[in-house]
Amino acid sequence: GPSAGFAHVDCLAEMAARDQWITIVGRDRLNRWTSCATCCEAFNGALRIELTRRWWRHARDAPDSDAQRQALLKTVHVLILVDEGDAAAGLADEATHGLARDDLGVLTVEIGRASVVNRTNPAAALEILTALQARIGRCESAYVRSAFAYGMALVLRCLGRSREARPFAAESVELARSVDGPESSTALTSGRLHALVLADVGRVQEARAELSAVLAAQTRVLGADHPNSRDTKAALDRVS
Repeated sequence: GPSAGFAHVDCLAEMAARDQWITIVGRDRLNRWTSCATCCEAFNGALRIELTRRWWRHARDAPDSDAQRQALLKTVHVLILVDEGDAAAGLADEATHGLARDDLGVLTVEIGRASVVNRTNPAAALEILTALQARIGRCESAYVRSAFAYGMALVLRCLGRSREARPFAAESVELARSVDGPESSTALTSGRLHALVLADVGRVQEARAELSAVLAAQTRVLGADHPNSRDTKAALDRVS
């Protein structure tokens, strides 16, 4: 299963030797800070939180650019999702201080908060996301719209409302592919959720086809023993 993180010290040293540490900037490279570049396993626990904090400081202090702004928004989202305590709340407040309600950072943080709330109270999470819907409609960021669509699909499915979730799930796949590519972690995770929603509404053959495609890509990119690959394989086994 996923490591608490400290087993990745050698991998991190190898990554640093290839000069892929402080110089990493841009939306496609955030994975270097949240997962191991050598074995592709996601960092967890204290290591993920610490690396996220370091990337936050790097992005915050770097000269302003669109790529760095995207990285900053993703960083805030990641920390909210991995830490539900004071660290996430403090970073969210720092990231959004003085920003307008429609700012991308504010929207990203609120989507992240809804994801955390969904773990224990999907109805409350839906209220948070529904309140954001008009502001998301004015947002030009495909990344933020993708995160919102994924959040809506996930929450609605948790509430047993998969027919309503289906268009959001499909939108999240399309947007995630446009932002990070068809075999990115976000695109494949969105694809798995879309497939599960299809299965819920009785479109089992389409669901199995999509799960099979996601599993093949995850196996190719991450390996068969990666937790994401195992989760998709388990989902495929359940859908019949």
